[in-house]
Amino acid sequence: VASQEESSNNTTGESSPSALFTKFGGSLFGAASGSPQKVVTNIRGFLSNRLPGTISIPSVPDTGKNFLSLLRWKDQILSLPKKWLSQASDTDEFGFPENLPKVPVPPLEQTMMDYLRAIKPIVTPHQYERTDKIVKQFMAHPGPKLHQFLVDKKETEDNWAYNYWLNDMYMDITIPLPINSNPGMVLPPRRFTTVHDVARFSARIIDGILEHKEMLDSGNLPPERAASREKNQPLCMAQYYRLLGSCRRAGIDRDSQYLPDLRNLPTSQHIVVCCRNQMYCVVVKADQIGRLSEDEIFSQLLYILSDAPCLPKTPPMIGLLTAEPRRVWAKDREMLLTDEQNCRNIELIEQSLILLCLDETLPPSFNARGFVGATPSYHTTNDRDETNMAHEMIHGGGSDCNTANRWFDKTMQIIVCNDGTWGLCYEHSSSEGIAVVQLLEKILKKIDEIPSPEESGVTQHHLAPPERIEWIVKPEIQKRLLEAKRDVNRRIEDLDFYVYRYQSYGKIFIKSCKVSPDVYIQLALQLAYYKLYGFLVSTYESASTRRFLLGRVDCIRSASSEALEWAKVMCQGEGANVALESDKEEEEDARKVTFSIYGKDHLQELFRIAAARQTDIMVQNILGNGIDIPLLGLREASREVEGDYHELFTDESYKIAQCFLLSTSQVACSTNSFMGYGPVTPRGYGCSYNPHPDEIIFCVSSFFSADNTSASRYAKSLQDSLDMMRDLLKN
Repeated sequence: VASQEESSNNTTGESSPSALFTKFGGSLFGAASGSPQKVVTNIRGFLSNRLPGTISIPSVPDTGKNFLSLLRWKDQILSLPKKWLSQASDTDEFGFPENLPKVPVPPLEQTMMDYLRAIKPIVTPHQYERTDKIVKQFMAHPGPKLHQFLVDKKETEDNWAYNYWLNDMYMDITIPLPINSNPGMVLPPRRFTTVHDVARFSARIIDGILEHKEMLDSGNLPPERAASREKNQPLCMAQYYRLLGSCRRAGIDRDSQYLPDLRNLPTSQHIVVCCRNQMYCVVVKADQIGRLSEDEIFSQLLYILSDAPCLPKTPPMIGLLTAEPRRVWAKDREMLLTDEQNCRNIELIEQSLILLCLDETLPPSFNARGFVGATPSYHTTNDRDETNMAHEMIHGGGSDCNTANRWFDKTMQIIVCNDGTWGLCYEHSSSEGIAVVQLLEKILKKIDEIPSPEESGVTQHHLAPPERIEWIVKPEIQKRLLEAKRDVNRRIEDLDFYVYRYQSYGKIFIKSCKVSPDVYIQLALQLAYYKLYGFLVSTYESASTRRFLLGRVDCIRSASSEALEWAKVMCQGEGANVALESDKEEEEDARKVTFSIYGKDHLQELFRIAAARQTDIMVQNILGNGIDIPLLGLREASREVEGDYHELFTDESYKIAQCFLLSTSQVACSTNSFMGYGPVTPRGYGCSYNPHPDEIIFCVSSFFSADNTSASRYAKSLQDSLDMMRDLLKN
C-alpha cells in the first residue's frame, strides 16, 4: 500500500534511527568531526557489548514496554545505519547499498512481546492468561531453536519468508477467487456512442500495455524509492515484472503460478479477448509483423465485437469454472486438460499478456443499498451507480451477465463495458494493488492527453481475423457448468457491497491535525466498529515491505489497546448497537448522545496516544519488524523442525488473531477511481479506502448471510465516527 511509504508524520514521540546520530553527537563516542562511520562503528560496538542479546520476557506486556523499546532501539541502531558503513563503490547516489537488504528475522523476544500486546484487546482475560503461559513455554523450548532455523534460512535464501507468505496468503486458500480474493477497480467512466468507441478505447489501452511491456523487457522501468522513513531508500520492483503474462493455476493440493521467464522472453505476444462468453486469441506482436499498431488492434477488436453476437451457437461458459472453490476448479481443470484442444486453449489463456473483457451492462438491481443522508454517487452511467460498477469489476454480475466472460485466474483482466464503465479485476497473488493502479493510471493519462483519431470506418483487412477459441465440452464438464452457474450466482447474491463517499473533509483537514491520513482513517474504522458492536476485532491492514528483496506486505494490526481505550471514551458508555437499524432519521436522532462525561482535552490526549501507537505499528512493519511474517515463519518452522505445530499455533487466541473480521487497505489513486473487495471471512467486513484532499472514498463489503453485518450500516457508522473526530480535533 503506497500510503505506508508516504507518511512522514512521526507521532510516536520516539527518535528515528537516522536522528540518533545527531542526538548522540560525535564527541560522545570519541569520533572525529565529520566521521559518521566511526561514530556508528563505536555505537554498534557499545550496544553489542553492553546490551544483552537475550533478556527474559516480562510476565505482563504492559510492564515490559521499556524492555521492548530497548530491544527495538538496539535493533534499529544495529541495522539501519548500514548505509553510513558502506564503501562508496557499494552505494547508490543516496548512500544506500546497491543491493536490497534481505527481510530481517526480528528478535524472538520482540515478536512474542508484540504478539501478546496485539491479542490483548481482542481476546478475553482468560484466553490472554492461557496464551501468556504458552508463550513462556514456547520461549523456553522450542522457540529459540525455531528462531535460529529462520536466521539460518535467511542466510541461504533471497527472501526466507516469501514462499511461506505466498502459500499461506494465496496458494493454500481454497475459497473462490471472485469476491473473496480478487479485487475489482473502477476507473472514471468514458462516453461511448458507438461500437467503434468501445473498440478504439480498448485498443488504446492495449497499445499502452504493449508500450509498458517493451519498457519492462528493455529493463528501463524506473526504480521507486521510499518517500519517508529512511527517505530515498530503494524499493523492490520485482512484482511490477509479474503483472503481464502471468496467471494463477488451480492445484489439487496447492495452487501454483505461471510466471514468464524474464531471461528467455518469447518473440511473439498475444492477448485473449472475451466477448459474450466467447474467447478470441489476438496476436499483438510477432516476428513477421512486429508489434500491432493502435489502428490494427482496433480493427481486430471491431471484428470481435461484430462476430461474437452473430455466432449461431451459444458458447460454453467455461469461465464460470474459474469462479469455483479452488480444489473443485482444479479437478475440472484436469478434466479439461485431458483433451488436446482444451489443453492448448488453457495454455493460450495462461500465457496471454492480459485478458480484455468486453462486457454488457449490469441491471440497476446491483445499485447501492445506502442509508438516508448518504452522499449520492459521483460516477453514474445511465441508471447505474458506482456500487453497480464495482460489482461488475469484482464478479461480473452472475451467469446471466458477465461472470462467464472472465478467467479469474488471470492476473490482469481489463474490463470495458458498452456503456462506458471500465476497470479491472486482478488476481492478487502476483502483485499488490500499487503496481496495477500505477500502470492503468499511466495509460489513462496518456489516452486523455492525446485525442482519439477520426474514425474512417475502414478496417485493416490485411490482418487475419483473431482465432476463436473453441472448447471440447464432455458430459461431465457440462454437468459441472450447471453446478458452477448455481454456486456462483448464490455467492454473488450474498455480497453486500457499498461504495460510500465521505465528503465533509479529506486529507487536507486530517493533515492539519498533525496526523497521518492513514493512521487517522484506521482509527476511524476502529471507532466505527466499536460504535456498532461494543468491542474491537482482529484487523488487517496491508503494509508494504518493499524496502527488502522480494518484499511484499506484512500486517498492521490496528485493533490496539490504545485504540480500544480511545473508542470506549469516545462512545461514552453507549451500549453496542448490534441489531439492524431502521434508516428513519428521527430514530437516528433519538439515539445520539447529547452530553459529554469526559473533557475534550482528555479525549484528544487518548486520540494522540492511539495515533502514536498506530504509527509505531506501521513503522515497525515497513522496516521489517512486524509480527505476522515472523509468527508465520515460526509456525512453519515448528512443522518442519518439530514435525507438528506447537500449541502456540493451535491456541484459541491464535485462531482469533488470524480471523480478520475487519480487512482493510488504503488504495491511493491519482484519478477519481477506487478499488474494492469482499470480506475475507463470512462474518466480517472488507473496507478499502482512497483519501482525496476533500473527501474519502470507502468500498465497504459484508455478506447478507451474516445476520449481524451490513455494509451500509457500517458506512453510516463511519460517517458518524469521522464527524465525531472532526469535532474533537478541529481548531
